[in-house]
Amino acid sequence: MNPRNLLTVVVAAGALMGLVACSTPDQSGETASATSASSAVSQTNSPRPTLTESRLQPPPLENEYTTQGRPEVVFDPCTWISDEAVSKAGLDPATRRRGTDLVAEYTFLTCDFEGKLRNLSIESGNVAWEENLQKTGTYSEPLTVNGREGLLVQDPQQPGVCGIHMRTKVGFVMFSSSRTFEGSEAGLQRCDGVLEIAKVLEPEIGAEN
Repeated sequence: MNPRNLLTVVVAAGALMGLVACSTPDQSGETASATSASSAVSQTNSPRPTLTESRLQPPPLENEYTTQGRPEVVFDPCTWISDEAVSKAGLDPATRRRGTDLVAEYTFLTCDFEGKLRNLSIESGNVAWEENLQKTGTYSEPLTVNGREGLLVQDPQQPGVCGIHMRTKVGFVMFSSSRTFEGSEAGLQRCDGVLEIAKVLEPEIGAEN
Protein backbone atom coordinates (compact mmCIF):
# COMPACT_ATOMS: atom_id res chain seq x y z
CA MET A 1 0.00 0.00 0.00
CA ASN A 2 1.38 3.36 -1.00
CA PRO A 3 1.56 5.66 2.05
CA ARG A 4 0.49 8.58 -0.11
CA ASN A 5 -2.98 7.00 -0.07
CA LEU A 6 -2.78 6.95 3.72
CA LEU A 7 -1.34 10.35 4.35
CA THR A 8 -2.75 13.71 3.29
CA VAL A 9 0.24 15.83 3.97
CA VAL A 10 2.42 18.38 2.30
CA VAL A 11 5.63 16.67 1.33
CA ALA A 12 8.93 18.44 1.29
CA ALA A 13 11.59 17.23 -1.08
CA GLY A 14 14.37 15.58 0.94
CA ALA A 15 17.96 16.21 0.09
CA LEU A 16 20.11 13.10 -0.23
CA MET A 17 23.05 13.01 2.10
CA GLY A 18 26.36 12.43 0.35
CA LEU A 19 29.19 10.56 1.95
CA VAL A 20 32.63 12.04 1.35
CA ALA A 21 35.38 9.53 0.77
CA CYS A 22 38.62 10.17 2.56
CA SER A 23 42.12 8.73 2.55
CA THR A 24 44.50 8.24 5.42
CA PRO A 25 48.08 6.97 5.50
CA ASP A 26 48.70 3.56 7.05
CA GLN A 27 51.69 2.58 9.16
CA SER A 28 53.77 1.67 6.08
CA GLY A 29 53.24 5.11 4.57
CA GLU A 30 50.90 3.83 1.90
CA THR A 31 47.53 5.53 1.40
CA ALA A 32 44.30 3.57 1.70
CA SER A 33 41.23 5.08 0.06
CA ALA A 34 37.71 4.66 1.40
CA THR A 35 35.15 3.93 -1.31
CA SER A 36 31.41 4.57 -1.55
CA ALA A 37 30.53 1.62 -3.76
CA SER A 38 27.26 -0.16 -3.10
CA SER A 39 29.09 -2.98 -1.35
CA ALA A 40 30.90 -0.61 1.01
CA VAL A 41 29.66 -0.30 4.59
CA SER A 42 30.12 2.17 7.40
CA GLN A 43 29.50 2.02 11.14
CA THR A 44 29.57 5.79 11.60
CA ASN A 45 26.46 7.06 13.43
CA SER A 46 24.82 3.67 12.95
CA PRO A 47 24.22 0.75 15.33
CA ARG A 48 25.46 -1.61 12.61
CA PRO A 49 27.08 -1.48 9.16
CA THR A 50 24.99 0.19 6.46
CA LEU A 51 25.43 0.74 2.73
CA THR A 52 27.24 3.98 2.03
CA GLU A 53 26.64 4.72 -1.65
CA SER A 54 25.55 8.34 -1.82
CA ARG A 55 22.52 7.78 -4.05
CA LEU A 56 21.02 5.41 -1.46
CA GLN A 57 21.23 7.70 1.56
CA PRO A 58 17.99 8.83 3.26
CA PRO A 59 16.98 12.49 3.47
CA PRO A 60 17.27 14.51 6.70
CA LEU A 61 14.47 13.50 9.04
CA GLU A 62 13.59 17.03 10.08
CA ASN A 63 12.30 19.93 8.00
CA GLU A 64 9.79 22.76 8.25
CA TYR A 65 6.91 20.33 7.70
CA THR A 66 7.96 17.66 10.18
CA THR A 67 5.49 17.05 12.99
CA GLN A 68 7.16 17.21 16.38
CA GLY A 69 6.41 14.46 18.86
CA ARG A 70 6.57 11.53 16.43
CA PRO A 71 9.61 9.27 16.80
CA GLU A 72 12.23 9.29 14.07
CA VAL A 73 12.31 6.36 11.67
CA VAL A 74 15.37 4.23 12.45
CA PHE A 75 15.20 1.37 9.95
CA ASP A 76 16.08 2.58 6.44
CA PRO A 77 15.35 -0.18 3.91
CA CYS A 78 17.71 1.17 1.25
CA THR A 79 20.85 1.16 3.40
CA TRP A 80 20.16 -1.49 6.03
CA ILE A 81 19.16 -4.49 3.92
CA SER A 82 22.16 -6.48 2.70
CA ASP A 83 22.67 -7.65 -0.87
CA GLU A 84 22.79 -11.22 0.43
CA ALA A 85 19.31 -10.94 1.96
CA VAL A 86 17.94 -9.32 -1.20
CA SER A 87 19.28 -12.16 -3.34
CA LYS A 88 17.94 -14.77 -0.92
CA ALA A 89 14.49 -13.16 -1.26
CA GLY A 90 14.61 -13.71 -5.02
CA LEU A 91 15.28 -10.07 -5.90
CA ASP A 92 18.17 -8.45 -7.77
CA PRO A 93 20.44 -6.32 -5.53
CA ALA A 94 21.61 -4.35 -8.57
CA THR A 95 18.09 -2.91 -8.96
CA ARG A 96 18.12 -1.35 -5.48
CA ARG A 97 16.97 2.25 -5.76
CA ARG A 98 15.63 4.93 -3.47
CA GLY A 99 11.87 5.45 -3.76
CA THR A 100 9.85 8.55 -2.92
CA ASP A 101 10.67 9.38 0.69
CA LEU A 102 8.07 11.29 2.69
CA VAL A 103 9.28 13.55 5.51
CA ALA A 104 6.47 15.74 6.76
CA GLU A 105 3.58 15.14 9.17
CA TYR A 106 4.58 11.50 8.89
CA THR A 107 7.83 9.94 7.70
CA PHE A 108 8.23 7.02 5.31
CA LEU A 109 11.64 5.95 3.98
CA THR A 110 11.31 3.93 0.79
CA CYS A 111 13.37 1.50 -1.25
CA ASP A 112 12.43 -0.41 -4.40
CA PHE A 113 13.73 -3.71 -5.74
CA GLU A 114 13.04 -5.76 -8.85
CA GLY A 115 13.06 -9.51 -9.37
CA LYS A 116 12.32 -12.00 -12.11
CA LEU A 117 8.85 -12.87 -10.83
CA ARG A 118 8.09 -10.07 -8.37
CA ASN A 119 8.97 -6.46 -7.66
CA LEU A 120 9.03 -5.11 -4.12
CA SER A 121 8.71 -1.72 -2.47
CA ILE A 122 9.63 -1.42 1.22
CA GLU A 123 8.47 1.60 3.22
CA SER A 124 9.53 2.20 6.81
CA GLY A 125 7.41 4.72 8.68
CA ASN A 126 6.43 6.28 11.98
CA VAL A 127 2.65 6.06 11.58
CA ALA A 128 1.41 4.26 14.70
CA TRP A 129 0.41 0.62 14.34
CA GLU A 130 -3.03 1.44 15.75
CA GLU A 131 -3.53 4.05 13.01
CA ASN A 132 -2.60 1.45 10.42
CA LEU A 133 -5.09 -1.04 11.87
CA GLN A 134 -7.83 1.57 11.73
CA LYS A 135 -7.05 2.29 8.09
CA THR A 136 -6.60 -1.26 6.78
CA GLY A 137 -8.73 -3.28 9.18
CA THR A 138 -11.49 -4.08 6.71
CA TYR A 139 -9.13 -5.61 4.14
CA SER A 140 -6.32 -7.11 6.21
CA GLU A 141 -5.68 -10.29 8.16
CA PRO A 142 -3.40 -10.66 11.21
CA LEU A 143 -0.29 -12.80 10.93
CA THR A 144 3.20 -13.03 12.36
CA VAL A 145 6.50 -12.80 10.50
CA ASN A 146 9.30 -14.56 12.38
CA GLY A 147 7.40 -13.75 15.57
CA ARG A 148 6.83 -10.07 14.68
CA GLU A 149 3.24 -8.82 14.67
CA GLY A 150 2.01 -8.24 11.15
CA LEU A 151 -0.83 -7.97 8.68
CA LEU A 152 -1.57 -9.43 5.28
CA VAL A 153 -3.04 -6.47 3.40
CA GLN A 154 -5.02 -6.72 0.15
CA ASP A 155 -6.22 -3.23 -0.64
CA PRO A 156 -9.20 -3.40 -3.03
CA GLN A 157 -7.99 -0.15 -4.62
CA GLN A 158 -4.68 -1.81 -5.52
CA PRO A 159 -5.70 -5.23 -6.89
CA GLY A 160 -2.26 -5.93 -8.30
CA VAL A 161 -0.43 -5.40 -5.00
CA CYS A 162 -0.03 -7.74 -2.03
CA GLY A 163 1.10 -6.10 1.20
CA ILE A 164 2.76 -7.42 4.33
CA HIS A 165 2.88 -4.87 7.17
CA MET A 166 5.12 -5.47 10.18
CA ARG A 167 5.01 -3.61 13.46
CA THR A 168 8.10 -1.76 14.72
CA LYS A 169 8.80 0.27 17.85
CA VAL A 170 8.22 3.56 16.02
CA GLY A 171 5.44 2.46 13.64
CA PHE A 172 5.48 -0.18 10.94
CA VAL A 173 7.20 -1.37 7.77
CA MET A 174 5.23 -2.03 4.58
CA PHE A 175 6.28 -4.67 2.05
CA SER A 176 4.28 -4.05 -1.14
CA SER A 177 4.81 -6.63 -3.88
CA SER A 178 3.50 -6.84 -7.43
CA ARG A 179 3.97 -9.55 -10.03
CA THR A 180 6.15 -8.97 -13.05
CA PHE A 181 4.98 -10.01 -16.50
CA GLU A 182 7.01 -13.19 -16.08
CA GLY A 183 5.42 -13.79 -12.69
CA SER A 184 1.92 -13.47 -14.10
CA GLU A 185 2.82 -15.75 -17.00
CA ALA A 186 4.12 -18.30 -14.48
CA GLY A 187 0.69 -18.33 -12.82
CA LEU A 188 1.56 -16.53 -9.59
CA GLN A 189 -1.51 -15.39 -7.68
CA ARG A 190 -1.70 -12.03 -5.95
CA CYS A 191 0.08 -13.00 -2.73
CA ASP A 192 1.99 -16.13 -3.74
CA GLY A 193 5.44 -16.05 -2.16
CA VAL A 194 5.13 -12.61 -0.55
CA LEU A 195 5.12 -13.90 3.03
CA GLU A 196 8.24 -15.92 2.24
CA ILE A 197 9.97 -12.76 0.98
CA ALA A 198 8.96 -10.95 4.17
CA LYS A 199 10.34 -13.76 6.33
CA VAL A 200 13.72 -13.53 4.60
CA LEU A 201 13.97 -9.74 4.93
CA GLU A 202 12.38 -9.21 8.37
CA PRO A 203 15.63 -9.89 10.30
CA GLU A 204 17.21 -6.92 8.48
CA ILE A 205 14.86 -4.59 10.40
CA GLY A 206 16.69 -5.54 13.59
CA ALA A 207 15.27 -7.04 16.76
CA GLU A 208 15.89 -3.70 18.49
CA ASN A 209 13.45 -1.91 16.18
